[in-house]
Amino acid sequence: MRRISLRTICNRRFVVLLCGVAMTLALLYQGQSLLLWTSREGIVLLSDRKNGTTGPSGIKTDLGGHAGMEKELEGNPSLSQPDRGPLESSSPPITNNYVIYPRLSQLAPETLYAMRDRHIAKLQSIIANPLPKFWQYNAQQLKTLIQAWENVGKDNDFQQPAVVLSTYGYVPCVMNRPVCSTTGEVIWLEGVTDVFKEQNHFLLYDEFENLGNAYKFYGDIVTHVWSSEPQVIWCINDPISCIQSEDNPDGIKIWQLFTFTFWGSPPNFGTFYAPEHSWSFNPLGGEWNLVPYQMPDKHFYLGYHFTGCEDTVPVPHAEKKDQVVVLAKRSEYFHFAGLFKPDFWSSFKQGLPGLDLISVSNEEEGYPVPEELTLLGPQDRRAYDLLLGSSKALFGIGRPKISPTPYASLCRGVPVVLPYDGRYCTPVPNINQSEWCGFHGVFHQHGAAATLGEPYVYMVNSQGPVEDIVRTVRRAVNTPIEPFQPPEMTREALTQRIRDYFYIDWQAYGRQKLVENGWDSWEQVNTQQFLYKYLAESEKQGKRIVQLPPGQYLPTNQWEQWLKQKQKSV
Repeated sequence: MRRISLRTICNRRFVVLLCGVAMTLALLYQGQSLLLWTSREGIVLLSDRKNGTTGPSGIKTDLGGHAGMEKELEGNPSLSQPDRGPLESSSPPITNNYVIYPRLSQLAPETLYAMRDRHIAKLQSIIANPLPKFWQYNAQQLKTLIQAWENVGKDNDFQQPAVVLSTYGYVPCVMNRPVCSTTGEVIWLEGVTDVFKEQNHFLLYDEFENLGNAYKFYGDIVTHVWSSEPQVIWCINDPISCIQSEDNPDGIKIWQLFTFTFWGSPPNFGTFYAPEHSWSFNPLGGEWNLVPYQMPDKHFYLGYHFTGCEDTVPVPHAEKKDQVVVLAKRSEYFHFAGLFKPDFWSSFKQGLPGLDLISVSNEEEGYPVPEELTLLGPQDRRAYDLLLGSSKALFGIGRPKISPTPYASLCRGVPVVLPYDGRYCTPVPNINQSEWCGFHGVFHQHGAAATLGEPYVYMVNSQGPVEDIVRTVRRAVNTPIEPFQPPEMTREALTQRIRDYFYIDWQAYGRQKLVENGWDSWEQVNTQQFLYKYLAESEKQGKRIVQLPPGQYLPTNQWEQWLKQKQKSV
């Protein structure tokens, strides 16, 4: 008679839950302390305190994490009552940029279906009585959301559809195609919204001045809020019309508020008077920064898929022109904020006979493009793509800092050469060690692209001999590559990260951050002190972006009084 182990039986889906109980009792009988999760593949041992078991992907885990966090919060009712289902040890964690997050537990079917009926009725009422601005776009989102609710649970995924309310200023630019701009922010958002459409995630938009009203209008239909850097700071410091507080109980929960930021929150960020150490727009942590590249300080790597290559036929290397495109959209980059001095170009050009250096920069008054370059001037997106694809290399000069253009080049089979200042930065920044070179400052261009290495991305020390830079460019020009897309930038990879983001239990993770920082309640989550200087300076310059609707909330002078008291107390 063949002996069948308990673990083998437990891989049968229809007995997963019963086996979970059986395995737990069996292992506890042996004196082991453990943490399990259930999945469609069966029972997985996540943590065995006695034997130091690891979970999937070799992630080392123990019971001092989320389970310990819940125990620590038991005595505080204000923190231990989640809006969603309780944090379950049976949910596998999610990993992003060296951070392990708790996963949302599945809702009970009866709970989800009751929510479905309530939300559909509310959505129908909203569509009949809409907010006035951006109505055509939002209405289409809401109508599609109703369809998603009607199908919820059919794939055994018992979760509320993800709905983002955003005030990010580039959203109107991508509402219709073609998009209205080719800036990095738009290209990033373009890929994200494409995934939203495919995966039945939803993006509502309103102006920041109406964020508080819009959030209350949509209510618990909204699962996440995305705003820009200044908007997040202002919202957190507006407990009267924006963030949830005693005076604003229906306001945005701080763990729902994310900064959709192309730049992250690097140390010494001058715009915000930032210090030398790590910080974030949402005081809960860098995890609440959604960024296009894998950046230091635990920023959530949302990433993007470059959408501009699908309709372009690659040009064989033998048919490419003997030319190098210089990456610079503004002529002032050649004079300051770049990594090469003006006299560099003469020696550089002399070292590359037979190669044309092409510039598509605009020519700003007082900042001429170096005469060694052939100036074509700004191109539309299609023309620039054709120019890039027919060239043999793309050469960066330091700015723009983290443009999508290197990826546009690589996906057309054109290698990239990028500079760094060897006195201050290494060629490839160590993201896990919080090295911001390549993402902020003036000493490195494109830390994310630098990680790809040769033969795709070549790094040159701008402070080294010109001859070394010339040799590197020649090596790039003479080394053909096939069209290349980094694995993390595929549509599939972006889709998975977005899915992960929506499956994180952000409230539970936020409670963990409260414990780490010694906060007893959400209202104790204070803006870092240096940001009050930013708020004060914005007031002086008339740049305040909080507008309190008269007659609906406390008068403006009372809000100002609250802010002054807050500044004094920190």
